[in-house]
Formats: sequence, structure tokens, C-alpha cells
Amino acid sequence: MSLPNPTITYKAWAYKNCYSPIRIVNETIELVKNPRGEGYIAPRGKILIKIYYASLNPVDYKTYETKPAILGWLNSKQGFGRDFAGEVLSIGESTATNVQIGDFVQGLYAPWFDKGSCAEYLLLDPKNSPITTKPRNIDFAEASSFPLVLGTAIQMYARGGIKLANSKVLVIGAGTSVGRYAVQLARNGGAKEVVTTNSPRTADLIQSLGATSQIDYRKNPNLLQPVLESVKSSGQFDYIIDCWGGDDLFAEINTIIRKGGVYNTIVGDAPGTGLAALLGGIRSISRTIGSKLGLLNYKYELMLLDFNAGWIDEARDMIADGKLKVFIDSVWPFDQLNDAIEKLESGTAQGKVVLEVSRPNTGAESVKQFPPNPFK
Repeated sequence: MSLPNPTITYKAWAYKNCYSPIRIVNETIELVKNPRGEGYIAPRGKILIKIYYASLNPVDYKTYETKPAILGWLNSKQGFGRDFAGEVLSIGESTATNVQIGDFVQGLYAPWFDKGSCAEYLLLDPKNSPITTKPRNIDFAEASSFPLVLGTAIQMYARGGIKLANSKVLVIGAGTSVGRYAVQLARNGGAKEVVTTNSPRTADLIQSLGATSQIDYRKNPNLLQPVLESVKSSGQFDYIIDCWGGDDLFAEINTIIRKGGVYNTIVGDAPGTGLAALLGGIRSISRTIGSKLGLLNYKYELMLLDFNAGWIDEARDMIADGKLKVFIDSVWPFDQLNDAIEKLESGTAQGKVVLEVSRPNTGAESVKQFPPNPFK
């Protein structure tokens, strides 16, 4: 499929650095001559996507908050957002991909200091930005909601040689978007015991996803004692999957986790930003290094999602087979990104916060209504 014009001008949410507001800007994508005929196509090795929905992640806003002023001189229009769902409009020459023109897709845009998915169009390189076809059993908003969080949950179990069958697992922060998938993956993997930390508000939900017992973090702001009680009751944990952060357990960690067990975290000792988070990050990195050197009785890793690990098709297939439940809190109009960010940062979202960029003309599957509905 060729496009009639060599340049696409579109609207996108972007910012200069952490001291500037996130705002709508005009962006452009330069296409190239179609070597096989008239019109224009995506550049070599690239895929052009029309974005329908983009979901927000806490890391998106944390990235914005921590970008120094100097980066604004390198790129004054740094995009916001990573997750997207949309339609393939054009594929450049010599592009290694399984998607085709006209496919409905979802994926992740990888470059952290470039464009973002909260935009009308996106030009990506599939070598570093995972993309796959959309499952038929979910709509576009749902498709945009799972790539980063489900991919992260999958990789938290992939690192360290975890074998879930008949294991005892602790999921810290089970009510988070990553945590909800982590609980479901533990259940689906055959864990015999899945202990979770979450609030009473999500207790019924987390139980339905696979938790066998729960720790109320509001009653137990320090998790050490209830976790030790679980160890006393049914033995040490094989695996700890930390989606929330904290260092409560390390005072008794060799009692809590079996020798050779795995403790994977995406947050580290101290969540958030600032000095405490910095020091917590240093401790977590030091512990990761100590683990790799064999200085710990268990395996520990402060990990980030590997965009190129090939998990995107696995994630899609799990969703397509109905093995995992997708969660959306709310869907917001394109011009209300800042309100959507406020909802994300409020800590009250029960699922992903999604931005509707453009509603596709694909019938009933295009969008559902998710309470609370900000369109009303």
C-alpha cells in the first residue's frame, strides 16, 4: 500500500524536559518513494502505524520527571507513552516482521529518548520495538493495555530459571497491573501456593486470579512478620516476585526464601524518586551484583523489561486463548492526557489508564466502555 504524500504531519504529546509541561505538538514523519510504483512508503526497515489507543504506565511519568534539562537540547519533543494499539499502514523495504499492511496490532515503542505512543502515528523499527497482531477476543483499548505490564510479568518468571509447578510464590504488590498478571501466571504455571500482598479493596479480585492467601499491606506496613508466619505455616518461599518495592524482608531473607530460590524485583528497595529511591536503587544493584557473583544463598535481580526477548507473541497468545484477564480502569480522550496522568498518579486506578487517540471504524470490537467513564 502506497501513501499519496511524502510527509505525514500529525499531533503528538511531547515535552522538552522535566521542567517543561507535557503538551500537544505537531510532528512529522518523512516517507520514501515506493520503488515498485507510485506513492510513498515507510523508510527501509520501518513500520508505519496509525495509533488508535495508547496506555499509560507509571514508568512513563517517572521517566518524564527524571529527564534532565540537557536532554531538551538534544530533542525538544520527547514523546510520552510506550504501549500502543493500532493499524499497520505501511512497511518499508527489507523490514523483518511477521505483521502485514492492514493488520491490527499492538506493541511497545522502545526508544526512551525519542517519540512516544501518545500520538496519532508512530514509525518504529521492529528490531527493537516489539509488535504483534491483535487478538480477536479483545478490543483496541484492551490491546494497548497489556504489552509492557504482561511482558514484564512474563520476564519476571523467565529470569533465574523459575519453574512454577508445585512451588510456593510470594507476589508483592499483587494489585498493580504487573502484579495481577504475575498472580495469574503463577496460577497458570501450577504453583501450589500463591501468597500475595494487596489491599482489602482488591482481595476478592486477587483471590479470583489465583491467590491462595493474602497479606493486607494496610494492616501490615512492614511485611516481615506476616511473611515469617507464612514460612512457619507452610515452609519457605521458592520465588518472590516484587512489583511494589521495599526492603522489609532482607533482615530474615535466608529464613524466608529457600537456598537457590529467586527474588526478582522491578522496583528495588525504595519505590518512587528522590534520595531514598536513589539509595535504594544502589542497594538493589549491589545485591544484584552480589547474586551474580554467587555471594547470596538465593538469586536476586533488579530487572528491566528486555524489549527484544521475544515475549510479545507469547503474551498475545495467552490473551487470545483466554488464559489471562485484562484490566482497564478508564479510557480518556486524546486531548485529556494530563487528566489521565493525574488519574494514573492518584494511586486509585484499578487497571490500566488508556488514551483514545482515534476510534477505528471496525465495528463493535473497536471500544468498550470502562467504568468510571470520563466521556460522560
